[in-house]
Amino acid sequence: MDTTVTHLKAGKEILPAAESLMKEILNAMGFQDVLVSSLWDEKQDRCKLSLNGESAQYLIGLEGKTIESLQFLFNILLGRKSGKECAIQVDALGYWDKKEKEIFSKVEYGISEIKRLGSPYRLPPMNAAMRRIIHKTLADHPEVESASEGEGVWRKIVLYPRKNH
Repeated sequence: MDTTVTHLKAGKEILPAAESLMKEILNAMGFQDVLVSSLWDEKQDRCKLSLNGESAQYLIGLEGKTIESLQFLFNILLGRKSGKECAIQVDALGYWDKKEKEIFSKVEYGISEIKRLGSPYRLPPMNAAMRRIIHKTLADHPEVESASEGEGVWRKIVLYPRKNH
């Protein structure tokens, strides 16, 4: 008897279900004025949910901890409800977009340092979702490769010169 579990990967067809579930959660939390929109990010192979409205600022929390927790729980709930795995980014008022721009400027600086010095470059600790984005972005980079190191909240990405370059 085959007990292999097949993980179905969701694509952009998950967007309506993601929007609907997020609206349901926000209403249950008392955030009726928050507008939810979604789009499929082909580059990162993920669903991006944008939360906007006057009270959306309260969903971010101190240093983004609230939105990070909401995103984590939402990924679990949507996966269980849909039966499919999907990377979901929940963003309130462009918080994650700003964070991504900040971290990618550090990645670009790290790449320039690797080219200049030829030695590894360590980025600051970051959450798993942000590390995934960086690894996926650099997967085909001709000069740099990435790896994660460390544990828990101290886990970070190290950039290395690509060996076959």
